[in-house]
Amino acid sequence: MVGFDTIVFIAIVALLLFGPDKLPQYLRELGKLYAEVKKAQREFERELSPAAIISAPVVKPPSQRVVDIARKMGIPVDGKSEDQLLAEIDAAVPRPDADSKKDI
Repeated sequence: MVGFDTIVFIAIVALLLFGPDKLPQYLRELGKLYAEVKKAQREFERELSPAAIISAPVVKPPSQRVVDIARKMGIPVDGKSEDQLLAEIDAAVPRPDADSKKDI
């Protein structure tokens, strides 16, 4: 870890090397360079973030109501998402025939 003594020593050496006129200009340029590096880092992380979200599909855990309905219908619920359970429930629900709709 850099202590106070080290920082003072580096500041004195920088002042002797660059002089009191040029040192603020160099520090300003160093600050701008640091800001550009941080900006590039944020942009890089932002580009990676959506890629990670897209590659890993979001699996919504089933709600308790859907789980209860599936269990009452005899549908196994272990390891299934809510969308999978809803599709199985929908497939298990008996549908009236097209002929019986014409009579209504």
